[in-house]
Amino acid sequence: MSLIPLDEARALLLADLSPVEAETLPIASCGGRTLAADIAAARDQPPDPVSAMDGYAVGSGDARAGAELTVIGEAPAGAPFGGAVAPGTAVRIATGGVVPRGADRIVVQEIVEPQGERIRISGDPGAATFVRAAGCDFAAGETLASAGELLTPARLGLAAAANLGTLQVRRRPRVALLASGDELREPGSALEAGAIVNSAAYALAELIMAWGGDPVRHPILPDDRAECEAALRAADLDADVIVPLGGASVGERDVLKPLILALGARLVFERIAVQPGKPCWHARFPDGRLVLGLPGNPASAFVCAHLLLKPLLHALLGRTEPERPLFAALTRDLPEGGSREVYWRARVSADGEGRLHVEPDLRLDSSLQVPLAAANALLRRLPGAPPTAAGEIVETLPIGPIA
Repeated sequence: MSLIPLDEARALLLADLSPVEAETLPIASCGGRTLAADIAAARDQPPDPVSAMDGYAVGSGDARAGAELTVIGEAPAGAPFGGAVAPGTAVRIATGGVVPRGADRIVVQEIVEPQGERIRISGDPGAATFVRAAGCDFAAGETLASAGELLTPARLGLAAAANLGTLQVRRRPRVALLASGDELREPGSALEAGAIVNSAAYALAELIMAWGGDPVRHPILPDDRAECEAALRAADLDADVIVPLGGASVGERDVLKPLILALGARLVFERIAVQPGKPCWHARFPDGRLVLGLPGNPASAFVCAHLLLKPLLHALLGRTEPERPLFAALTRDLPEGGSREVYWRARVSADGEGRLHVEPDLRLDSSLQVPLAAANALLRRLPGAPPTAAGEIVETLPIGPIA
């Protein structure tokens, strides 16, 4: 198979996918999950007219400067006054308190002079009623969030306010991470000459969790074919997505990809026209398990995870909110694009007037992780793109908070 463009690879990867199963969880366990069903309010919010201020509930005819009224009770939040307000009377009320029958105005306490069991309105109450109408936030039966949307903290709070104790969400797709290579060692190991720390699997596990998946890091696989095959057959690969890291080249010691294909996976594509990330490949098992092979190089794996693994997980979660690029002004000139689509590690920031600027890191060496750790975006350059001058607007893919 030849190199294929990224857009074509992504289309093949996401073809014929269905979201993973739904599960019903207590609302306290739903933060960061993806909704599998619409959220409909189980109540009006607020269920009754309530006060927006501390003060006195009165009838509109008594809301005038100089009025003297008899206080007949109080309505703190959560303890409504049981009677009714008649002309010439008032009820002391707290913010959030239910407005009593007969009252339709709140006179704020700052313009009221207490006089024993009576009050005098000393200032002009103005036109504001300071009453929040029943259902002014949402009404029973109203759709508050839709299937496919992420349960952000604000949406989770909205669901709680709607008096929903459980929610239907998509289960987290299981992702098996398979790093391979005799040279790899786990962090904290004693490193002999030629050894490399297995950093990619740790970075990817964090990305997978942030994107709604459930990562499982497997022990490092050896380069010996027989040993690697035995380890693969013994591993629990009951996952929605299997992500091999490395082992995809054509050398005698790159055995992971051939072994996965020998176990029954059908190869869909094996290289993409992207820098960094050419060795990315995709295969599918007959039972529906997906394989997305990423480069063993940690920086390349990180970039390609954003380009391919993130949209794959979002498809499995049924996410409906699109990932949109950011457009920013270049801070320096860029040369003509090459034969492949290139993703420069870059940093996007806003100036004092809110305009976005992007500073590309000119070190394209995909083995370097310091530029990646400093980046909050990837700057996209299409094949054959003309030279681009500082100040021109370019497309970026956010990968971190914008400073």
